[in-house]
Amino acid sequence: MISRAASHSPRALFSRSLTTTSLRRTTRPPSADSTPPQEQTPPISSTSSGTSPEPTPSSSTHPDYDIEQVRSRLAEISDRALINLRTKADDFTTTTKITFSRLGAELNKVTGYEAIEALKRQVVEQEERINATRHAARAAKNRYEDAVSKRSNSQREVNDLLQRKSMWSDHDVSRFTALVREDHLLEQEEARAKDVVDESEAAQEREFSELMRAILGRYHEEQVWSDKIRSASTYGQLAALALNLLVFISAILFVEPWKRKRLAQTFERKTEELSLETRQLVEAGINDVKQDLQEQVRVLTVLAEAAVKAERERETLKPSPILLQTSSFWDRAVLSGVAAGAVTASVITYVLYT
Repeated sequence: MISRAASHSPRALFSRSLTTTSLRRTTRPPSADSTPPQEQTPPISSTSSGTSPEPTPSSSTHPDYDIEQVRSRLAEISDRALINLRTKADDFTTTTKITFSRLGAELNKVTGYEAIEALKRQVVEQEERINATRHAARAAKNRYEDAVSKRSNSQREVNDLLQRKSMWSDHDVSRFTALVREDHLLEQEEARAKDVVDESEAAQEREFSELMRAILGRYHEEQVWSDKIRSASTYGQLAALALNLLVFISAILFVEPWKRKRLAQTFERKTEELSLETRQLVEAGINDVKQDLQEQVRVLTVLAEAAVKAERERETLKPSPILLQTSSFWDRAVLSGVAAGAVTASVITYVLYT
């Protein structure tokens, strides 16, 4: 089955090595000690059974392939197709996202929402700046607290030395001098830290004011944009209502009369066609009746002429009483038939023409 599908497939699904190995197997010359293949005669089907014998598979026409190698090749092909499909799906998703983002940007530009997006970015940047300012103020405050604590420790040590001033030694004198100089430096450092803290707090207040101003500007622009969109929506609804009203009035003033006129024309045309067909049918029936009546009149005229002729012959021949009675009866019958036919024809003509 696999070798047959590979030989009949239009695409080369297998590697060139498989093809070469199969060709080598099929074109391998027989060895010296190998016996030549014997021809197998097909079995003769018996007349008693209706089933035909199954054909014996020929191993020389279809070479055997390595099943594992074929499976690995098919798995490689399926994996490659799956990878290509995933790549195309990712490309399509990326292209769709880019297209929708561009469409959203164009829509924001048309509606004026781009300015609000800029204000949003400004608010975010201002929040980042105020966070940095808060960190700087917190660090300056920590440095100021460290400077205050250092100066407090120095002043405490100076006070301890002053309390036992009468008992100073050379080391205490030198220590006091160093502490006074250090206290002067710590005082300057504390003043500088206090200035830095004040500046950082002022910068924090300033950045906070800028943040509030940016938020208020964004809120104002959003309100203006929403009012503009609301007004545009209102005008759009009014325009749609006016358009619907115009269509309705146009339909009442123009479309409906045209439809009624067309319907009346169609009805009149159908009525005329039906009346024409009815008239043609009636005329055809009247013509048929006229022809029938003319035929009857002709027949009655012939009978009347025959009766008159027979009367004349009877008068000339003077027949016997029995023949006279028969002829008179026949004459009365003919005359009554002629009269009945004339009355019937007149009645039918009157009914048809009225």
